[in-house]
Amino acid sequence: MSHLSVSELSDWLSETFHGLPEGVIFDCDGVVIDSRAANIEYYNYLRAYLGLPKLTREQEDFAQAATAQQAMDAIFPKPLQPLLRDAAKRVSYVRDVMPHIGCYPGLHDVLDFCRASGVRLAMNTNRTDGMDTLLDNCRLRGYFDPIVLASHVSRPKPDPEGALLILKQWNCPPQNALFIGDSVSDKGAAQGASIPFLSFQTDGLAPQSIMNFHVLLESLKACAL
Repeated sequence: MSHLSVSELSDWLSETFHGLPEGVIFDCDGVVIDSRAANIEYYNYLRAYLGLPKLTREQEDFAQAATAQQAMDAIFPKPLQPLLRDAAKRVSYVRDVMPHIGCYPGLHDVLDFCRASGVRLAMNTNRTDGMDTLLDNCRLRGYFDPIVLASHVSRPKPDPEGALLILKQWNCPPQNALFIGDSVSDKGAAQGASIPFLSFQTDGLAPQSIMNFHVLLESLKACAL
């Protein structure tokens, strides 16, 4: 599957929103921040401590899209989970993992353009904690309002509860917002809330897909003319 060019994406955005969307909802991991390698390293450390092999590619994909608890339940056998507390004491996510997490190139340019153009920004993530540290380390403080964590809703993604909460706070019809995600859970949340969906760096997830934020920025600029 090929990713959209600037002209192809700007045509889709123009057809969908007749200009710029009122707001853009971002997933966090895999869209706003590149955390995959850091998260996998952390989980593999815990698995090695328990005498388990490294994650399979399927397990890596699931852990990246799931909540922390869902990932733990899926990749660690329940009889061994009580031992995770001792393993976790040996590594600090904030100290050892967070420094390896960074934003994707061009993200801040997109955020700055949206903010200057009156396009609202929000985040809908299956993270449950660590957001304050992430916002500070990645210079994201003040861009997103609201930020909906898995702990803020009774049903995390792929349920649309978080996305609908954002639309309600914005007082925005779903057809006027754009959801950018990289996983089946993101797509499910967007579809459940009837929000147009744009896939980021994930082949086969959606007809509308981009490889980088440069394409999105230039497409938004074209729609703003």
